[in-house]
Amino acid sequence: MQKGAEEVKEVKKDEIVKGADGLTWTMVALLVYCGITSFGLLIGLMAGGVSPRVQNVDVHEVWHAGTAILLVCSAAMTEMCFLAASSANRQLLKDMDMDTAVDEIKLPGSDDSWLTLAEYCCKLLTGAYIWWFSGGVVHEDALALGGSRPVYVARFAQWS
Repeated sequence: MQKGAEEVKEVKKDEIVKGADGLTWTMVALLVYCGITSFGLLIGLMAGGVSPRVQNVDVHEVWHAGTAILLVCSAAMTEMCFLAASSANRQLLKDMDMDTAVDEIKLPGSDDSWLTLAEYCCKLLTGAYIWWFSGGVVHEDALALGGSRPVYVARFAQWS
């Protein structure tokens, strides 16, 4: 069979359904979630304002951020290995003239690995910020159950 623009590919049920602009449904869901969360944060900031800053930062939190950097680095290395393996597998299949298998193997693995790697980079940067700047910006949460507690802005951004 000859490949060309006139060839129509039949969509199989087991293929990953893609959204707008070739994004997977997980990417679209993540973008929608980020938009809703950002909108909610803006509403909360406008409605409640910013609480007073905490001056006494817990030294254990700073130590925890330093050790979390090691964990995030190892997770990022794992994702880079997944990406390298996916790339090597695709190249091997291309060398074996199995072009249809190359398209199928690319869809489930590499897109999510790139997103996860970007997430780990954000967590790495915010963890480094907490570690290097002794906690960074810390505010008091007066509405917390059990009394007020410190809220580390970078920690909140890291896990949101």
